[in-house]
Amino acid sequence: MFGLESMIQSFLNEPNPRQAFRSWLQLWLEWEMRNRHSKLFLIGTDIGKGIVPMEKEARLLRDVVGWCFQDVAKQATRVDVIWYGLNEQLK
Repeated sequence: MFGLESMIQSFLNEPNPRQAFRSWLQLWLEWEMRNRHSKLFLIGTDIGKGIVPMEKEARLLRDVVGWCFQDVAKQATRVDVIWYGLNEQLK
């Protein structure tokens, strides 16, 4: 699997994809809390830039990925954006 957006895509068949992702994320956050010497790193690709897809499923993926990335950023202690090899710390 490549990138967090691919994991999110696997939840699109769920009745509530965002809630399914939040449950998955919570399991990983609990793992991180139990393993104090371990850090959870989530890496995703921003698929929200550019032309909005015509296909309904592709638009849904784009929206759900954006919402889930917001959920990740809310829970994260640090958030970085890397664009053309340049790092910008957002949080």
